[in-house]
Amino acid sequence: MNFQNVSFRTKMFMSMVIVILIPMIIVSSLLYNRSAQSITDQTSNVVISSIDFAVINIDTALDNVTGLSKLILTDNRLLTLAKQKTRLSSEAKNEKYAEMLDLLRFFITRIKIQNVLEGTDSFYLYLVKQNTIIDSKSTYYEDMDTNNIDFVKNGQNKDGIEHWFVSTPVNYYSLNHISTRLEDSKLITFNKVLNDEDGNTIAVLAVNVSEDYISDYYRKIQRGIPGEFVVLDADSNVVAHSDKSVVGTKMDLYSQINEKIQSSGKESGSFFVDSQKQFVVYSISRYNQWRYVVVIPSSEILGKVYEIRNFFFVLISITALIIFMVSYFLANLFYKPLLKLIKAMQKIGNRNLDVRIQDNRQDEFSQVYQGFNDMADELNALVKDLANEKFYKLEAEIKLLQAQINPHFLYNTLDSIYSIAKIKKVEEISQMVAALSKFFRVSLSSGRDIVSLKEAVSLVVSYLTILNIRYRGEISFHVDLPDEFADSLVPKMLLQPIVENSVNHGIEKQKGRGHISVAVSSMDGNLQIIVEDNGMGMKKEELSRLRQYLQMEATEETSSFALRNLIHQIRSQYGPHYGIEIESAYGEGTKVTIEIPIAIREVLAT
Repeated sequence: MNFQNVSFRTKMFMSMVIVILIPMIIVSSLLYNRSAQSITDQTSNVVISSIDFAVINIDTALDNVTGLSKLILTDNRLLTLAKQKTRLSSEAKNEKYAEMLDLLRFFITRIKIQNVLEGTDSFYLYLVKQNTIIDSKSTYYEDMDTNNIDFVKNGQNKDGIEHWFVSTPVNYYSLNHISTRLEDSKLITFNKVLNDEDGNTIAVLAVNVSEDYISDYYRKIQRGIPGEFVVLDADSNVVAHSDKSVVGTKMDLYSQINEKIQSSGKESGSFFVDSQKQFVVYSISRYNQWRYVVVIPSSEILGKVYEIRNFFFVLISITALIIFMVSYFLANLFYKPLLKLIKAMQKIGNRNLDVRIQDNRQDEFSQVYQGFNDMADELNALVKDLANEKFYKLEAEIKLLQAQINPHFLYNTLDSIYSIAKIKKVEEISQMVAALSKFFRVSLSSGRDIVSLKEAVSLVVSYLTILNIRYRGEISFHVDLPDEFADSLVPKMLLQPIVENSVNHGIEKQKGRGHISVAVSSMDGNLQIIVEDNGMGMKKEELSRLRQYLQMEATEETSSFALRNLIHQIRSQYGPHYGIEIESAYGEGTKVTIEIPIAIREVLAT
């Protein structure tokens, strides 16, 4: 849409929107984005600080407990029992397994006394050759299906040893694949295997930490920060969560969060997920690559910013309404006077020249209205003058038709004089009258300005015939007009002013017989006419002044006026490259060369 083509009212509204509303929207957006960024940055820094504190302490505690647990595998009693290839008797089992329970419980007590890790839950020891699991919290289990025991399965996989993972506790229900309605809490387990001299696994030791330990520890140092705390491993499995039912599982939201954490390539940071509804702050543990994540609803940290945004929405809406009302008022204020002017101009366009704008305004529109009224007055006067001019033109045409009778009357009169002179045998009179009659016929030529070259030459011949009678035969002339150029079209008075100057300024001053020649030829595709006389000629100074005069556009001098007009006529009709060239020598004569394009009747007629 072209802005110039819309209405004045629309232009006013759009201009105010551009000047007021758009800058307000831009400033509001910048303020909102800046406020939101500032709050999210501040929240991110505070949360990351809390997470990093928790990560350092939890990683240290986990590392310490794994270090102590490895000492268990160096006990000689454990080594001897694990290498036992035959099945133990009942008495030997009671004795040996009791020793292992004491060993495991000793380390549990040592961990708690030294305050290494408050959340330490238990130790599991799996004796491969005996197919027995010893639980530090209860007893031992024999001849079970180990495919359902997490720490044993991970112990048989190279990628599953010596790292922390979520596991199901070993108890009667899990060993026998019995589901219960009781809440099935999870453990965070670390595996360590014992191999014999041949590299075969003879025992698997698991240290178990309660899942509640990590969640409870962060809750203690949370410092009132809102949000949901969750720990994820590198595969997006939930390691710790306030909702125990999701521990050890994968969730779409947390998988999405883990993908963004991996793509960021940073150890800590923050971002929005779930269509900007959730704000995520995270930190990655260097010890076990767990993702410690806090998920905060955006409304809890950006509530005040949302209030500011809503305030801006209301402000912009009110401003838009005010702009619309003001622009409508201003448009009417300026548009109504303009509309009055437009309607008046439309009436003028419908030829109602009597319309005038009557208004008592004192502002700038009063000057516009006055100018319109003055214009209408002048236009009305011009129309009346034009009507009178048409009347006068018609009257002049009638008089011109009446005047056309005069040339015919003149021709008839000259013919009558010629007949009488012939009868009376007065040759000079008859020749002069015949030449004069022919001269008038050609010069009038029914009002035409362009004639054939043959007609232009006959005009000159008639003129020279009359002059020769006047000068008693002292002037002779010769015309060389090839037939191929006879029908070329030229200005009617092309030759007569030149011949007249030759007689008046050349031959007459010589006081003797004079001769004028007219020769027609072609040069470079143009028509070339040379008029030459044997008159007095001109001196160099006179020739120079004449050439300068002929180049002037206008002058008050009257000498050679016809010659200068002839040059201007040639150049205006054929172009600046055409005209006449004068050559003269004092006491010898003058030569005038005319050069114009060759034009025939057919070409000019088209």
